[in-house]
Amino acid sequence: MRTTSFCKAAYAAALWCCAATGFAVAHVPDAAPVQDLGVSEVSGDDGYKPTTSANYTEITSDAWEGKGLSAADLLSTLPGIQSYKQGGLGSFQTVSIRGIAARNILICVDGVPLNDASGGAVNLGSIDLNQMEKVEVYKNNVPAKFGVSGLGGAINFVTKNAVKKGGRVLAAYGNHNTWEGSFQVATPVTDSIMFASSFATRHSDNDYEYTNRNGTQYNDEDDYTATRENAEFTDVSGNVQFRMLHGNGYFSTLSATASRAESGNPGKEQNQTKVAKFVGESALIRYGLESVGYLDDKLFLYGALSARFDKNMSSSFYPLDHIGFGNNVFMDYGTATYKLVPELWTEFTPLEHLTGTARVAYEWERAEARGNSKGWALDRKTFVGSGDLYYQFFKYAGLGGEGSVQVLKDRLDKGTFVLPTGSRTLEKAADRDATFAGRIYSRFGASASPLTGEVSIGRFYQQPALMELYGTFPGAVSNPELKREKATKFEATGTYRFPGNRTTFQATYFESHVEDGIYWLMSVELLRPENVARSLVRGVEMELNSSPTKFLDVVLRATIQKTRDRSHSNTYNGNKLPGEPDRSYYAEATLHLPFRFNFIWASDWRSVMYSDRANRTDQPAVATHRASLSYNPFDNTRLTFSVNNITDEKYRNFYTPFPMPGREYKFTIIQGF
Repeated sequence: MRTTSFCKAAYAAALWCCAATGFAVAHVPDAAPVQDLGVSEVSGDDGYKPTTSANYTEITSDAWEGKGLSAADLLSTLPGIQSYKQGGLGSFQTVSIRGIAARNILICVDGVPLNDASGGAVNLGSIDLNQMEKVEVYKNNVPAKFGVSGLGGAINFVTKNAVKKGGRVLAAYGNHNTWEGSFQVATPVTDSIMFASSFATRHSDNDYEYTNRNGTQYNDEDDYTATRENAEFTDVSGNVQFRMLHGNGYFSTLSATASRAESGNPGKEQNQTKVAKFVGESALIRYGLESVGYLDDKLFLYGALSARFDKNMSSSFYPLDHIGFGNNVFMDYGTATYKLVPELWTEFTPLEHLTGTARVAYEWERAEARGNSKGWALDRKTFVGSGDLYYQFFKYAGLGGEGSVQVLKDRLDKGTFVLPTGSRTLEKAADRDATFAGRIYSRFGASASPLTGEVSIGRFYQQPALMELYGTFPGAVSNPELKREKATKFEATGTYRFPGNRTTFQATYFESHVEDGIYWLMSVELLRPENVARSLVRGVEMELNSSPTKFLDVVLRATIQKTRDRSHSNTYNGNKLPGEPDRSYYAEATLHLPFRFNFIWASDWRSVMYSDRANRTDQPAVATHRASLSYNPFDNTRLTFSVNNITDEKYRNFYTPFPMPGREYKFTIIQGF
């Protein structure tokens, strides 16, 4: 179809542009301001910019560069966020936010959602932080600029942008033959055009040792040490951007991003595969236009058009692949998705103490079969209208609200879909009701007040994904009758700045009630999604940021929560939610040493958690520690040596039979110019 051809052309153009330039955007730490929620004067040198809202955190590159952190590692340093990894560099990684599962969290790059038609969690392992300028984390809600709808909040990765002239080179190497590199540059083309580009690549053999239980999980006598095989990972990505000032004062930005990743699929611990692999390709082209201020800068207009293409292919040859043979025709399958998003939004300040945002967007998404899967195609068209309004009705208090409406239409172009009664072709998609979501909130305290706070309550919805409704996965059964998931969420936050503004303490109480959550049930080796999950999550987050002297910065974070399964099944009702510990703690200290050295020590600990809804398989409590030493011999040069998992913990993740890698070393050099 015509739009499909356009998306394919967009992917090819993005890949060509990024490969041809081989450059990267210069580091611009202050190019985009932090959301104006009252930034404290506590040091943000660690890369975390504190605000008076526990709802929003902005993380800049100082928080991850040279520290050997993946995207999931980085996010899990924040209170209320738990990470899940299936191995080393490039492995499948996700996070949950305040007990809300990863599949219900909106993940974006430059505001464009990565969540696709499958309904599964976005793989954070595919995101190369060397391409990112900052990370925006919204814990309680999806903000109006992303559509408000959604249960678990939003995470937006912002790529490096063309604002300031300069550039730099990054190179790193670690054990397991892990290396990464990036080259970035930004330069003016004319007085009114700025150009920036980036190129980054990563690789790891991921050949770390683990304890092979020899197929007998509960018998330790026959365990032995083995090396993980067929787990290597390599990816390459590039980005180009033009930022242009037009004669009428408007700004426009044209950017193209492309990436390709290839990794082995090691299979089970006692039957490792030899040639099974995964290949992912992605491309994004985006054009945005920003207006000058109208009505004495009380009105700003924005518009954007984004086209995204993703293709993921799996070649899984188990059970014979561990001896080098397999039926690759049967198990070679994949999906291609195309997404087109035109959008318009405005920011306005009609009165001195009244501000607001309004956005309308149209999203077209198409999923098609690739590889040896039976031919099928699914379409979804979505209209989203969203907005927010905030009024500071007197100096120490304000009231705000945000809401959205979402109308969508699904279409089944072709394909055989698996139903409980057998495989047959569905004639049309089930009609979906319009979805409404909203939140009201109140803020207390002036921006300079030592004590500030915020209280909010909201009702959020999330529609089932296309392939949850019309399943095309091997071994999956369709369920066109799935209902939308619903959540009611409450939050109360208080922030206190100690005299001198060198220490800030923040505490947040959060509560989430989830209904009609989608859960995959297994029957006779077939999976079927059902609206059976109900849950209740209550918890408290606490964070202390302090700079007691100019030589020391300290961060202490804690999450204490109670998660409960509230499904109608007696087997699960009252149990803890899988993967959610009752307590988790994080501590970080930064020493600013003489002769331009900096030393950072970070430790985190989580309590016991369960890997299944029945709470029969527990994961023991785990404490991990990491340290890094950096040296700045010159203003634009930084050398960093880091050690992660110092005590060599090889704890297991409940999504995979393999443990995490043990102790990891990494040396990084960054040279600016």
